[in-house]
Amino acid sequence: MDRVEWPKVFVIILNWNGWEDTIECLESLYDISYPNYDVVIVDNDSQDDSLARIRAYARGDVADKSASPPYNWRIEPLHVTNYTRREAEAIQVPTVSKKLAGEGRNKAFNGSLVIIQNEQNFGYPEGNNIGMRYALKASADYVLLLNNDTVVDKHFLTELVRAADTDASIGAIGPTIYEYDAPNVIQSAGVRINFWTGRLMVLNKGKRDDEIEHFTADTLLPADVVVGACFLIKRKVIEKVGELDPTYFCYGEELDWCVRISKAGYRIVCDLNSKIWHKKGASTSKVKQFAEYYPHRNWVINARKHARVPQFISFLLFYPAYSIPGLLKARQFGHIRCFVRGFIDGLFTPITS
Repeated sequence: MDRVEWPKVFVIILNWNGWEDTIECLESLYDISYPNYDVVIVDNDSQDDSLARIRAYARGDVADKSASPPYNWRIEPLHVTNYTRREAEAIQVPTVSKKLAGEGRNKAFNGSLVIIQNEQNFGYPEGNNIGMRYALKASADYVLLLNNDTVVDKHFLTELVRAADTDASIGAIGPTIYEYDAPNVIQSAGVRINFWTGRLMVLNKGKRDDEIEHFTADTLLPADVVVGACFLIKRKVIEKVGELDPTYFCYGEELDWCVRISKAGYRIVCDLNSKIWHKKGASTSKVKQFAEYYPHRNWVINARKHARVPQFISFLLFYPAYSIPGLLKARQFGHIRCFVRGFIDGLFTPITS
């Protein structure tokens, strides 16, 4: 560490019926090198025994061995603070500061866990917003949104904060995301948007480190979107551009956020020195409508919000023209119904600013 005092980072993890993934994520997270962070788990009204399992883990009663590198093992119990969603929303800034000071956490203290229990499933964006609102009241300098179905490298957060804190133009930064089941294969290093066709290009997907051009020369890759599996954002950026848009519920909310961040004058980058591993869709795959309906609905909403008029007209022509034949060729007839419903709903869903 080459800094006297590192910024305070609050890591927000959304859990929904996924305690096994969440515990594995925590196993890696509590062994990272970054010296100044707190973890907030927001439970989106899980209908299994997620909360009991996670609290037992925090007490040290259970442990989950990670099958993916890096391998970590927590020994000491965590200091757990529990809130209902209403309690977390109602708590005032002085109360949070006093509570943290009383627990000796006004300075760096990484052996803590805040659990916020929602009374309903608010979806991905609003679930994370609830955690972010608490983090900002608790004096976060940065907020890191982290999917529960990830495993992180020991130095991933140190690299992200080091890059973001030395460049005022960076608004959002993400790590290089690798396949959980193929640890040397890149899943994503950022995304490019094409509003003309409705296609998203995932950068460096399927490549290995040595296949990325200029890998060692330029470690920050510009992108249009940072994948929501791991998303570091500065406090001042949240205060300027606002929270995630709850309209999306799941999928597409990070695209909307990144476009808004870019319009506010900030850069979106992916840090090749920061690594995590992602299982991809571990929660949403449990409910088919999430993966088959919301991506199409929300792509249309994003196009309505952010595409220029000529781009939107082109989008309306091209997006169905290649999507439906592709689904027919794959004989995914149920997906076609979801596509049509999502496309139509996307055209008529009220848009928020």
